Amino acid sequence: MIGYELDLLNGNILEVLILNIRNLNFLAMILFALLASFSWPAEGQFPSMTDLTVASVKEEYGKWMVEFNWSDMDEYDRSVAHGDSTSGRTAIHTDALSLASSSDRSKAIKVSVITYSQSDPSHVNASSMAALANSTLTKSGVCQDISITERLIEGRKGVSASGQKCPTGEMVYVAVYPVLYHLDRPGGVLASDAVGLIQSTYDPEVTERFLNSVKIIQIK
Repeated sequence: MIGYELDLLNGNILEVLILNIRNLNFLAMILFALLASFSWPAEGQFPSMTDLTVASVKEEYGKWMVEFNWSDMDEYDRSVAHGDSTSGRTAIHTDALSLASSSDRSKAIKVSVITYSQSDPSHVNASSMAALANSTLTKSGVCQDISITERLIEGRKGVSASGQKCPTGEMVYVAVYPVLYHLDRPGGVLASDAVGLIQSTYDPEVTERFLNSVKIIQIK
């Protein structure tokens, strides 16, 4: 009788174990299905701390507004300058916005808009923009490893250039491209030419983020 009860008890235990194993298998199947349906972000899609601190910034100066992406970790001081000159019968006006790093004065981005009183294709063709980029590098003290390439900025064909200062080896980056511009006169609105000139001594990452997001908009 005792042996029979032990056999019965062992049988019940075995049934319980089998039932638990089946339940575990069922739970494992559910867990596997959930994992299979979960879409993991692709590499590079996880937000980084840098991405989380980047925001769109707008700065107004003169008749222009500049919009660009900037990290709020990089505080800057702004300054504005204006200048006038002539070339033959064409009046040339320049509005310049400088953004200098508050923590490192050697880092700065300067956004200049050069406007012409008369429209002329030579103001914005590839050769004149390349010449302007090259002369800007030279005036900045660049004397070696100068490179100039074509690139799109704001969807318009322009040029970008870079080179090293002597003797420090500090990199300087320049970009030149046409800016949409109209000249208001008593006789009406006239189409004219404007060129955006961007000069940067920030590192390549900050400079590229700026160039990839910059928009120069006429507001007056």
